[in-house]
Amino acid sequence: MACSVPHNDDEIQALVQKQIDEDMVHQKAILNLALQFDNACTAKGDLRKAYEKCNHIPQESRALIDTFLKEGYDKDYELNLSMYAKVAKIKKLMNAKLVWLKEKYNYRSQTHICCSSSHTHEIGDVYLNDKELHLLHLDEEALRETLEEQAMDGKAREEKIRQK
Repeated sequence: MACSVPHNDDEIQALVQKQIDEDMVHQKAILNLALQFDNACTAKGDLRKAYEKCNHIPQESRALIDTFLKEGYDKDYELNLSMYAKVAKIKKLMNAKLVWLKEKYNYRSQTHICCSSSHTHEIGDVYLNDKELHLLHLDEEALRETLEEQAMDGKAREEKIRQK
């Protein structure tokens, strides 16, 4: 009985490239969703500021509204950071797949994983050499540091709000 799963070199390369392409689609979908949560955070933050300026609302009601909006903001912000972390993990997986293809098959990929979180580009015949691989690792490290800084900024912002 013949095996129905890919097993020759060309089929395996095509399968891995297909997985990379699917990862790129997932990455883009997560980035779009992260942007929506970022917009939701901004809207809730703006609404909180507007309620702070309303003097005709009783203090107790304003406090309840503020608490509700702050909790929503915090949850959206955490989800936003989580999604960016997932995007970084997907990028790392795509890079690992490209490295595996290069090492196993000296593969020349049609996929270029862009450094920007908002764009991926298809370009022709990209060869992942050691220098490019090193740059990908540096990009990943820079993204991780940026996410950590954003998380710390968010915590500092929360602390300022609590002190008010």
